[in-house]
Amino acid sequence: MPRKLLIALLGLILAGLASASWAWAQPAPRSAKFEDKFQEIKRSQLGPALGVDQGTVDKLLQIDQQYQPQRHQLVQESKSEFMRLRQSMEQTQPSEQEIKTILTNMKAKQREIERMKQRQDEEEMAVLSPIQYARYVLYLQSMMREARSIKTAPGGPGRQTGPRRAAPMTPSSPREIPVGRQGPPQ
Repeated sequence: MPRKLLIALLGLILAGLASASWAWAQPAPRSAKFEDKFQEIKRSQLGPALGVDQGTVDKLLQIDQQYQPQRHQLVQESKSEFMRLRQSMEQTQPSEQEIKTILTNMKAKQREIERMKQRQDEEEMAVLSPIQYARYVLYLQSMMREARSIKTAPGGPGRQTGPRRAAPMTPSSPREIPVGRQGPPQ
């Protein structure tokens, strides 16, 4: 597979992972404990999953830890901008200039997150071969999926007490449903 195609494919996958990281970053103390557990699992499973030694695993984790605080800050700032946007749009007459400023800020944060992710990817690719890097991307994707399922399980992080069920859908207010009758009017 040509290198440009591989990089493009990995870029698409990583863009998906970047969007998943929006949901991942949560400042709650329970989340910090969960993140520590997540790092322990990565430390123990990453070497065998990628076929690399512990030194390489440590380098990958160090790269991730180097970018984590800035990534967390950008995600929090993006969430804040989104809340500002929501509040502004709830006004009866939202200020077009204010909305434009908020949207510009949101796009700038999004671009910065993408640039930071690209720098991190380049550092990780320098440590791994293309095959190892592809395994790494797939491994991270499966870990994120598993982490999300654990975090959203009933009872909180790490406490799966049974199968997840969707909340029943109930209308917020009673509605009349028009019923049409076929046939001639009487």
